[in-house]
Amino acid sequence: MLILTAVGPDKPGMAHAVAQILFESGCNIEDTTMTRLSGQFSMILAVAPPQNASIDELTAKLESLRASHGLVVDVTPISEAKTEISDAPRYLLTAYGPENTGLLAHLTGILAHRSVNVTDVQTRVASAGTVYIMLLEVELPPNLTPETLEAQLQNSAPSLQISLRAIEEETL
Repeated sequence: MLILTAVGPDKPGMAHAVAQILFESGCNIEDTTMTRLSGQFSMILAVAPPQNASIDELTAKLESLRASHGLVVDVTPISEAKTEISDAPRYLLTAYGPENTGLLAHLTGILAHRSVNVTDVQTRVASAGTVYIMLLEVELPPNLTPETLEAQLQNSAPSLQISLRAIEEETL
């Protein structure tokens, strides 16, 4: 298994350029996250290369994206052991408030102290730089109720509007 990161100036076709090289190399993309951060294309992928694939050859192919697309790509091998998928209840934590340095560190510190696992984070500054918006997907440990956590977060950051909603899992 490989973890790839790709970062560069955003423009149309970036995701395709990475995916096409991986496809042509026989890689299976197993997990991906991609976003635009301050005008930069940012992508992280978990990739299963074909058996006996040369990581050096794949890295060289992906390196061509630097010249063609301005992308800096890093390839890191990771352990074949997959992490067990948690059956912990999942919640969407939203927080809105005045933009202030350290808000994400403050909230994630409280979550870490309560053994809450953060599985996804998105933040944005909106309203002409005055409002900070945070969306965090979290998994709660068995000994913590969402009501208790929401109250603790609200008490620790009274300037923020905080809500915690269950994420309903749909079965296929």
